Amino acid sequence: MSGLALVTPAVTPGVTPPAAPYTLPLTPGLRYLAEHTDAACRAPMEEMPARMAAGFAAVLGDADLIPAAARRADPLRYTRHLLHADPAGRFTIVALVWGPGQFSPVHGHHAWCAYGVHAGPLTETGFAYDAAAGCAVPTGSLTHAAGAVSFAYAGLDDIHKLGNAGDNVALSIHIYGLDSARVGTHVNRLVPAAAMA
Repeated sequence: MSGLALVTPAVTPGVTPPAAPYTLPLTPGLRYLAEHTDAACRAPMEEMPARMAAGFAAVLGDADLIPAAARRADPLRYTRHLLHADPAGRFTIVALVWGPGQFSPVHGHHAWCAYGVHAGPLTETGFAYDAAAGCAVPTGSLTHAAGAVSFAYAGLDDIHKLGNAGDNVALSIHIYGLDSARVGTHVNRLVPAAAMA
């Protein structure tokens, strides 16, 4: 699919998001990001973090990067809006809209993931997996301003919780290394978290 489709709330465990109810043309920045990600998928995997950072750096400052229809927030939870699905199923680009006080659950990923903050800030809390206790232990928090970029490989080495601790809507673009049909069910690898001090 080449265009924009709305996908309703991000936190719907076990439920596949609906098919695209409508599409819009890609903005020039999103087209660039899709082409850049396509090229990155053909390169060695160890180059992926640097390639994704370069792709995001080229477009995150573009005020028109995310179409207006993909900036709509849900008052109850953060929302994913499908922006581009790779025809070969290698990656999916989504906009995440974070209302004030909205956070993801603590999670690792089932696929590689890169994100860039378009309008922020966003707060990210990192966690280390404690295999003996079977839970994630918080290691610290960072505030990411617009322009910040992050990358995580699949697994439990990069567990985090991401969200909006501010008073205004925040926007981020996430690229997941999987087919768009699986975004609602196979991105977040939920992990129980130890109590935060």
